[in-house]
Amino acid sequence: MADQQFFSFMDAAGRASSVPRDKRASSGRDQVATVAEPAITPASVPSPDSAPSPDSAPSPDSVPSHAPARPPDRAAVLKTLRSQVGCVSLARRGDGANFSTGCAAIDSWLPGGGLHRATLTDWIAAHDSAAAGTLAMLSAAHRLRQVPDRPLVIVDCDGSFYPPSAVALGVPSERMIVLRPRGGADAIWAIDQSLRSGATAAVWATLPMRVDDRDARRLQLAAETGRTPGLLVRGFHARGKPSFSEVQFYVADKKRSAGNRMSERSHRQTTASDSKASDFETHLVTLDRVRGGIVGRQIEIQIDDSATIRPLTSTTTRPSKTSRHETAAKHLASQLANPTTTKRPQRSVAS
Repeated sequence: MADQQFFSFMDAAGRASSVPRDKRASSGRDQVATVAEPAITPASVPSPDSAPSPDSAPSPDSVPSHAPARPPDRAAVLKTLRSQVGCVSLARRGDGANFSTGCAAIDSWLPGGGLHRATLTDWIAAHDSAAAGTLAMLSAAHRLRQVPDRPLVIVDCDGSFYPPSAVALGVPSERMIVLRPRGGADAIWAIDQSLRSGATAAVWATLPMRVDDRDARRLQLAAETGRTPGLLVRGFHARGKPSFSEVQFYVADKKRSAGNRMSERSHRQTTASDSKASDFETHLVTLDRVRGGIVGRQIEIQIDDSATIRPLTSTTTRPSKTSRHETAAKHLASQLANPTTTKRPQRSVAS
């Protein structure tokens, strides 16, 4: 017994047992075999008759937390998305960055009481003799009074700009920077750089060519980056097309028939002010597009010798088909949404 060494092991019940050293390996193997092959009793095997009954189904309150949640409400999702990305039809928040168009009646149409300085405004002319360029220049003159230390950049694409007329409208000659680009690409680049720099009071430009969505979006981002308004004078082809401008006016000359002219002559008063007012051309201004406002409003105006806009009559009409609010062309999307099914011609099979 002296040459044998005993080791104490804890059995399954937690009691110490004396095992000889030479039997330790065999005892360990027996224990491993005992743990690896647990006994299976008949009570541990579920029987077919012991299936859970419908009454024992878990209640909705006992559903585990990892179960899929119910889909959110559609209205709540749309409300969240609008609050995150905004909406094109919503008006900008008033931050005191608006300037007048030169006519209080037209300013009342706009949500902020005027044009926003970080946006584009389209003045669409019905024809070459329309006063779209004149009204855009009057807006630029009001912007210069608001920012007295910055110049006005004039991008003359078609060579129709006449500096003395701008001086008569209230734009000082020493605050003009006139650019005459050679082509459409140079004109877009000049307008983009002038708007983006933030060193100018405004950019007045004539755009006789067609502007695609990419260039229009480029100018919009430039105006927002430089916090500089862009006053764009465009042709009739731009009316009704998608635009990235926040406000769009349509300017046409009011034609008077011969009968109306005769009645005006017969009812004309002898005062000097009335005789001068009858000599001015009457223009019809239509609000085709505005963010957060009502489109379709019209007003008849006259511009006198002192560069003052005189409103005559104002009406509100229903939005026409030209009152579009899209900011990108969607003709392809509409075609994909409403495809036309074309039938293949049937081939005659010879018998």
